[in-house]
Amino acid sequence: MKRSITLAALLTLFLATSGEPAEPLFSDPENYAVGDGPESVIAADLDGDGDADLAVVNGNSGYVSVLENNGDGAFATALTYEVGGMPRSICSSDLDGDGDIDLAVANQFSGDVSILKNNGDGTFVDAVNYAGGGSVVSISAADLDGDGDTDLAAANYYSSNVSILKNNGDGTFAAVLTYGTGYRPFSVGSSDFDGDGDVDLAVANEFSGDVSILKNNGDGTFVDAVNYAIGPVALAVCASDFDADGDADLAVTDGFLNSVSVLRNNGDGTFVSSLNYPVGSIPRSVFASDLDGDADADLAVANLGSDNVSVLLNNGDGTFLPAMNYAAGDAPKAVFASDLDGDGDNDLAVANYDANTVSVLTNLTPSLQSPYRCRVRGDVNRNHSVDILDIDYFIEWLHRGGPAPVCLEEADVDGNRQQDILDIDYMVDWLFRGGPELVPCPKT
Repeated sequence: MKRSITLAALLTLFLATSGEPAEPLFSDPENYAVGDGPESVIAADLDGDGDADLAVVNGNSGYVSVLENNGDGAFATALTYEVGGMPRSICSSDLDGDGDIDLAVANQFSGDVSILKNNGDGTFVDAVNYAGGGSVVSISAADLDGDGDTDLAAANYYSSNVSILKNNGDGTFAAVLTYGTGYRPFSVGSSDFDGDGDVDLAVANEFSGDVSILKNNGDGTFVDAVNYAIGPVALAVCASDFDADGDADLAVTDGFLNSVSVLRNNGDGTFVSSLNYPVGSIPRSVFASDLDGDADADLAVANLGSDNVSVLLNNGDGTFLPAMNYAAGDAPKAVFASDLDGDGDNDLAVANYDANTVSVLTNLTPSLQSPYRCRVRGDVNRNHSVDILDIDYFIEWLHRGGPAPVCLEEADVDGNRQQDILDIDYMVDWLFRGGPELVPCPKT
């Protein structure tokens, strides 16, 4: 008869192995042709039919490619629209207040911002350009002055500042106001960091290796930047409440250390020292979204040098599991998460600079409408890996009053319709003794 395993033995086994991966979270990429040198991608319902379309800026050709969703996560041939010289970044919002989604594009070479107004059907009028304040490499849309319309913030690489373009209310914009940042700002994001009800800015500065926080005075003007060190080369920034405490934290990529740094908000718009997580080579873009359906914010990182996307799942407290890497196209420069196929989970769109494509990676998790559906037997803590932590979780639940698994069927490891010590022995055999494979979940 098998003997049940002790916690001491579990610890010994944990030190000897890192576990084995469960089923992949994302599919292989499906690639769609765009223009020359795609730099940035966004997903939004551009044609008003209820699904998420794609817009991609092509840095070498000076065009935006718009790909309409067929309704199932597959996309029609791209339509192109001319913008300024060397477009580097794109964002979307209803800029003119007519109920449809317009586009704003940051153009580095021409130093301006292109506004493409939507005709209401996902086609766009000719771009109108506004001086951006320098070599514009990143753009973000938000109501910065609190008047109910969407303004723009643009990072100016060579002038080391950020420009504010206030909306006149009709999708035209006033002359820029500029605010100093760190050295060579590369990415700009926005959120209410200090909890006072207005939108502040975060700017990742490539050469000074830090992130600048510019707090809003409430009227779309900003106080002097406060800088937080990241590492040698800060490239991309995004904001989300990673630790679920009600304020917005930061994730910033470092292109030299090949890592993503997570800075937790103290609740007042100041930040504690970062925790660093390894990702792929030259992480060029980072996006926060719930990728595994557990209602916290995970991270997706586009790695320019390793041709892949790193996915870091949140433990629920603002710490993250080791990265899982998924192939993209050649030289991915940007990643964006959205429900592209309408099944309730968030898929990934990736702009591949050298391949002149956008890759769509479909999320393979079961529908969020069925949270209790069996995914992988043995993954009782639902961290997308069957390992020693699942055994520990099982023991805590079965014998010590710990939390129950979300799906009891995932704890029925041997498939005998019971959850007991035999399931633990089955997992130990599979993980450490060459025992039989895990019993598949039933197909539904």
